Amino acid sequence: MDRITLIKQMVAEYQTMLPAYTVMQRYYCGDHDIVYKVWSNPKRCNKICIENFISKFVDEEVNYVLGNPLSYVSKSGNPDIIRAIETNLFHWKTNHNSLMMRDLEIYGKVYSLSYIDRKGRYCERILNPTNAIAYCDDDGIPQLFIHFYKKKYDNDSYYDVYDRDGNIEVYRNGLLVNRERHMFQGCPVSVCEMENICETIFSKIRHLQDTYNETLSDQASIVGDYRNAYLVVTGVEVNDEIAKRMEDHGLLNLPSDKNAGVHWLMKDMNDAYIQNILNDLRNAMYSACNHIDSNEKLQSNTSSLAIRSRLIFLEQRAKSMFDYIQDAIYDRIERLFEYLSLKGYQYNVDDVQINYTPNIPVDLVTTVQVISQLGEKLSTETALSLLPFVESPAIELEKIKKERAEAETIDLDKLG
Repeated sequence: MDRITLIKQMVAEYQTMLPAYTVMQRYYCGDHDIVYKVWSNPKRCNKICIENFISKFVDEEVNYVLGNPLSYVSKSGNPDIIRAIETNLFHWKTNHNSLMMRDLEIYGKVYSLSYIDRKGRYCERILNPTNAIAYCDDDGIPQLFIHFYKKKYDNDSYYDVYDRDGNIEVYRNGLLVNRERHMFQGCPVSVCEMENICETIFSKIRHLQDTYNETLSDQASIVGDYRNAYLVVTGVEVNDEIAKRMEDHGLLNLPSDKNAGVHWLMKDMNDAYIQNILNDLRNAMYSACNHIDSNEKLQSNTSSLAIRSRLIFLEQRAKSMFDYIQDAIYDRIERLFEYLSLKGYQYNVDDVQINYTPNIPVDLVTTVQVISQLGEKLSTETALSLLPFVESPAIELEKIKKERAEAETIDLDKLG
């Protein structure tokens, strides 16, 4: 297949799939189908109530995995390689990895495009199926990548085509208008994709979410329709003048006739029945996504180990999600080292280990005791990576060495 035909097919596939991915985006943002529901009786209250479990679960998983910064460890104990990573990624937004994992959770697929900015710094742009598409070979290696975008105050549509030979083609309204070059070997993009689109939270609970919204909205609408009680007066005629006095003074003078009476008429609503349905739907969504309800009451003396045991299924899913984005992060580091090689620095991505610390309560005392008991069986750098408050074990090691060197210098000065 020639290049032009392939590009046309990719553009056509992107346009075909865009509506489906747009729905996923809408649901995460709280724009659910019930907003567009056509009501059978427009004169009724027809309230719309949305409790967005999809965004809640996505954000919970992202915060669980990446609430604490990633740490990098050199397998060979080389501090320079870790310093090179952290120095050259320092200008990135702190939530960069979180945005990548969030889009993976929403769409089941996310792209990370490497480029060099105007200041000559290594950068990366997070894209998703609503604005990009990639073509990969049988080994999953990107061969062609297209980024779709619009410019501010410009009605034209643009897309850039990246290939593995260093070429960037710029198209405007489907016509080639410019050619540029990129410095990377191969197509400068990583494709991070779930094995099955059914793994996304959207796919798992969309229909449960819709049913929950409809039930909650119906309940609110019933309350709205019958929010006013009706005053029933029997055995006496109430004209407009008497009704006005009742409204102004809140009083009604009834005759002594035994048939005369007043009572309020209110709709009898089975709140418990509706609440049970909502609870069942809520529990079904938590169960489908292996989450636990944070509003559930726990004993005040519950240990961190007990809490973590309840998170075991969420932890397994979160680990799977991190495994997906970890490959993209290794690709990022490899392209960073390719960029640094042009400046004379030679590093090997195989020497880098990426660690993440789940963002849950940690029993620091127990962790420190375990590290202490292991002693020399555990390297200092690895031990530091187990502590959640240490963001960079390599930098922490350097600080320790520097402080020790300064202390020794001071001691020698005293001896002199």
